[in-house]
Amino acid sequence: MKTAGIINRESNSVRRMFYFILVLVAGTGGVLAQSSTDLQQVLSVIKQVKQEMAPDRRLEVYTIIPLLRDQTLFLQGETTVPAARDTLIARMSRLGSWRLVTEIATLPDSSVGARSRGLITISTGHLRRGPDVDYEMISQGILGETVTILKSDQYFYLIKLSDGYIGYMMGSSICRMTEKQYQDWRARPKAIFFRENFGEIYSEKNTRSFPVSDLVRGAVVAVVNKERKWWQVELPDGRRGYVKKSQYLEEDRFLSQPKPEPDQLVKLAREFTGHPYLWGGLSTKGFDCSGFTKTIYHLHGIELPRDANMQVKEGKEIPFDSTFSGVQPGDLLFFGRSIDRITHVGMYIGERRFIHSDGWVRINSFDPRHAEYNPLRFRSLRAIRRII
Repeated sequence: MKTAGIINRESNSVRRMFYFILVLVAGTGGVLAQSSTDLQQVLSVIKQVKQEMAPDRRLEVYTIIPLLRDQTLFLQGETTVPAARDTLIARMSRLGSWRLVTEIATLPDSSVGARSRGLITISTGHLRRGPDVDYEMISQGILGETVTILKSDQYFYLIKLSDGYIGYMMGSSICRMTEKQYQDWRARPKAIFFRENFGEIYSEKNTRSFPVSDLVRGAVVAVVNKERKWWQVELPDGRRGYVKKSQYLEEDRFLSQPKPEPDQLVKLAREFTGHPYLWGGLSTKGFDCSGFTKTIYHLHGIELPRDANMQVKEGKEIPFDSTFSGVQPGDLLFFGRSIDRITHVGMYIGERRFIHSDGWVRINSFDPRHAEYNPLRFRSLRAIRRII
């Protein structure tokens, strides 16, 4: 249910900004008599440029606040799309007879400096809507994942994850790097924590020693030294410890793994059975629906977009009827009010059954004769896509 409410939140935020601007303008002494009409035109252009060049706030920043006063139009804000800023300025210059003053920053912000690269350096970094722990978690980054730092906000960074998702993460979760430091890290031999759902990096070569860090499946660490049973590894922030060789897969092998067979996808998905639902969850500590399907495919070397209404655009459309005869295990199932309002995703596992994160990772059925029958999901199934 990761996409539920996104459209409503987007429209609500636009309305709140509009009312804020009206109050702001009404409180200024030198507003033109026709300012209400002018402001409507300004807001219309701002919205139009957003729809054309930065339509999805999950993937791009485009925050513009206009103020019209004494025949001067002030535009303030920030964006990750320089072309959107330039287009907006050009259109506003042609729109009215006012003097135009712009203070629109492009991200990454200049204050970030040379260390605009980053790596997640804890098992799961929480990506939030705003720069405080009170804001909702919208996604997660996994240990070793690359991020781009867009700006700093005291204890939080505005970042872009490797899948393009944008949000705020605590600075302590990220190791910032220069481009050279980042490229040096990339060149080092690395390993993927692959064969268990949870684990630890130990301070010594035994499981009785104190941990250096916990791990979730898919975590990436640098390999310092290899021994027969234990590997010495390093985290992005320089902490070192020891891991069991048997739990890891070398990065080269991970990246070169063949396209998975349908039964491999099903087997991995079922290994997560019972894991709790977590809004914004993208790790074995807890999944939302699209975080679950994304993780299954990621661990087989296939990258999917973050949310259900993004994933529905991937792969090949599979026609279906009540028999599901043309559907194969591993196909993704998409649910919602309509194809344009997809709010949930699961994975088909055969025999009219599917696995999804809904309260917890569970199996349900489209067959009314089964104890696992889920009439709500049967009625709201809108699309099936084949990724492999």
